[in-house]
Amino acid sequence: PQSSSSPSRALSSCGPGQSWAVRLHAVKAGRSLEQLAQSVAEEVGLENHGQIGQLEAHYLLCQRLENTADVDSALDRNPHVLWHSREHILRRTKRSLTFNDPKYPSQWHLHNDVKQGMDVNVTGVWERNITGVGITVVVVDDGIQHTLADIQPNYSPEGSYDLNSNDPDPMPHPDGHSDNHHGTRCAGEIAAVSNNSFCAVGLAYGAKVAGIRVLDGPLTDSMEAVAFNKHYQVNDVYSCSWGPDDDGRTVDGPHPLGKAALQHGVIAGRRGFGSIFVVASGNGGQYEDNCNYDGYANSIYTVTIGAVDENGKKPFYAEECASMLAVTFSSGSRQLRSIVTSDWSLQSGTGCTDGHTGTSAAAPLAAGMVALMLQVRPCLSWRDVQHIITYTATQHDADARADWGINGAGFHHSHKYGFGLLNAWRLVNAAKVWESMPFLVSYQSPVLKANEDIPEYPKTLTHTWNVSLSDLRQSGMQTLEHVSVTVTIVHPRRGNVEIRLVCPSGMSSLIGARRSLDVDTTGFTDWTFSTVRCWGERAEGQYTLQITDYKESTLSSGVLKHWKLTLYGSSLSHQQVKERRRVVEDAMGGQYLDRRFALPCPPGIDVPPEIVSPFTSSSLKVDATIHSMLCSIVCRFVLLSLQVPFSSVALLFSENSIDAGMAIKTKKLTHHLCFCLSEESTLSSGVLKHWKLTLYGSSLSHQQVKERRR
Repeated sequence: PQSSSSPSRALSSCGPGQSWAVRLHAVKAGRSLEQLAQSVAEEVGLENHGQIGQLEAHYLLCQRLENTADVDSALDRNPHVLWHSREHILRRTKRSLTFNDPKYPSQWHLHNDVKQGMDVNVTGVWERNITGVGITVVVVDDGIQHTLADIQPNYSPEGSYDLNSNDPDPMPHPDGHSDNHHGTRCAGEIAAVSNNSFCAVGLAYGAKVAGIRVLDGPLTDSMEAVAFNKHYQVNDVYSCSWGPDDDGRTVDGPHPLGKAALQHGVIAGRRGFGSIFVVASGNGGQYEDNCNYDGYANSIYTVTIGAVDENGKKPFYAEECASMLAVTFSSGSRQLRSIVTSDWSLQSGTGCTDGHTGTSAAAPLAAGMVALMLQVRPCLSWRDVQHIITYTATQHDADARADWGINGAGFHHSHKYGFGLLNAWRLVNAAKVWESMPFLVSYQSPVLKANEDIPEYPKTLTHTWNVSLSDLRQSGMQTLEHVSVTVTIVHPRRGNVEIRLVCPSGMSSLIGARRSLDVDTTGFTDWTFSTVRCWGERAEGQYTLQITDYKESTLSSGVLKHWKLTLYGSSLSHQQVKERRRVVEDAMGGQYLDRRFALPCPPGIDVPPEIVSPFTSSSLKVDATIHSMLCSIVCRFVLLSLQVPFSSVALLFSENSIDAGMAIKTKKLTHHLCFCLSEESTLSSGVLKHWKLTLYGSSLSHQQVKERRR
């Protein structure tokens, strides 16, 4: 039965200026509020249109005659009316996004009204005021024109530097080819200011953007190392849209100092959560180039991003490889649109362009999406970011040529597209509920000597290595992230060699693709290939290396001299990986963004001041945290001071059992003490001067820890 306070009719509107809202009070018992409302309405010449929503005793009374007497005075005199108000039209606007930036309607990669789904899906994130606030992205490039209207309000001088001119100002210099606009274009993609009536909008328009000018002049290993760690407590994300020549014949990557700086950045950057290095996969697709021959793109420390056009297809220039993490939008053929972004206004520039192209345009978009992720969860580590990309990228191209494979953990991966298309909405929602990953652990096989001829196709040279549970017990590794293979191969024409790695699940990775333009006669010398196609799979089992020679009959056979397998992963179990995937998918409705939900963040670490002077080829003062991720757990608590004559870096591990009551494990750990040694016998030995161990913990007893876990 209907309660006495329920409305007897559905509430209907009576038009602007023709209605009154009243609150009633029954002076005498015996009448329902509905009856009272009817009586009051009749007394003042109005019509009762029922209770207002769920507000008890509140009714809407509407005018029924044109020339009704003074309604307000009549309501004032009525003893049953506690409050009344004449209704007026309220001005309210939908919270949809509108920008006055003139080129925003042309930024199809941000909002594609023509081809649904072919954009980064960011507008829903913006509507929740997630724009990258509090995060700084640095563009390592040829400089950025920070005085530009689209850049200046978001420019971070604290995160910037000019390594070409050795001063704090990364302003690009005009050149004869008028092509030092590259960094400014990338910066605009990331953080171009919104609603300033100029050009375009950045994907993370609330973030700060810095510039490190390093590509406008000769680049050395030491300069690159400084760039990777410059202001690494200010800069959160490093956007690097460059690499070795994309000519289908080059095999190159970071040299020893650059490698050390990348490793140091992921360990010590961002107060120990790790700098996020986003790199472009490369533009050598038309030359059959492959990003596994690019040491930046196949590094475990970087986020490797490829490109798709506005149709979601691989463009002609885009490289593919087994180490690619994901793709996002950029240019395609001439008939398709390119990226609209800020541009320099120097020389022939206008401050705005609709012609930003290549994987150079894809990587900054990914960097901007990482900034959005870090706003909602600032303590994401460099590996957390990689995992979230893996879990949220979407399989978008159903064409059989996309070569999607499903690995043993259920992840889809394509050599063309990585784990799929980046989606800002999915990335940010996953970041909000993401629990920090356990420490990175690794396993390395011995150097496996072979000295075997590589047979001509269709025959294959096959080598296997079995990784047992006992092999993994010391590190605690259960599931995989990156898998690397380091090979030395002698060959008269390097581009004829094809190399595959098969993980224990049967997932196959083309880690070394054939390249018809690569006529190098030396082969590979300790070159490391990597794959992410086995991500999340169980680490134990048999790994199979397959090498085929597509040689001409006149050439001599190639020889596999030796190879080595390295596994990187974590202590997450196969079941925990599945559970994380479930949690991530459950968060995609946006419910955690729409309420005040926040997982606790672990504290960062105090990091020594960055090295101000560049590295030199003769000396390198090294903190032990630079050298080995195998040492990374202990190195967070150990300070080593080493002075080493530098040629190259090798590692020795002195294993001594120590009692580690730290919040890592509650049992005896094997302590790895890392030494940096020169491999050249003519140089003097390095000397360990002193070292210090610091433990951080709490007064909780062992029993209290167990009780908290329960």
